[in-house]
Amino acid sequence: MMEFSKHMKALGELLFELLSEALGQNSSHLKDIDCAKSQVMFCQYYPPCPQPDLTLGLSKHTDFSYLTVLLQDNIGGLQVLHDQTWIDVPPVPRALVANMGDLLQVN
Repeated sequence: MMEFSKHMKALGELLFELLSEALGQNSSHLKDIDCAKSQVMFCQYYPPCPQPDLTLGLSKHTDFSYLTVLLQDNIGGLQVLHDQTWIDVPPVPRALVANMGDLLQVN
């Protein structure tokens, strides 16, 4: 698990560098303002539901952090808000999805 954590930290730092450049800033900009300082990794697993029509799921929310990286499976369920409409994101097994959180949008 420790090795995996090191790789995820490196991935987070690389994403912050790329996002800094995409924002027209120096590659260390987001790191310099401490966006990458407190990286946290949560591992959650949601098994397939035998009766998905009876599942409530999570309530509508945005990610409050700077950045969220999700490892997808083949189950799906991820949605994004676009023009006030929630749209399903087709699952791509083993793909990483990077979501910009509220704090990044504020900065």
